[in-house]
Amino acid sequence: MEDEKKPFEFKIKSGYTTITINSDLMKLTENERKQWYADELAKGNQVLLDIGKAINNCYRKY
Repeated sequence: MEDEKKPFEFKIKSGYTTITINSDLMKLTENERKQWYADELAKGNQVLLDIGKAINNCYRKY
């Protein structure tokens, strides 16, 4: 049976809350992540575009 590869786990503590990010993107430096994000937006990554729209909708005044 082949072992399943687990994603990189990054934990941040904020007050009494622990935030766990399971992503290999957290292995990258901040500048590398910014470049990856810009490249993916330029390619038209639909997931990132949808996340951006959802975030913007949270700040809209109705």
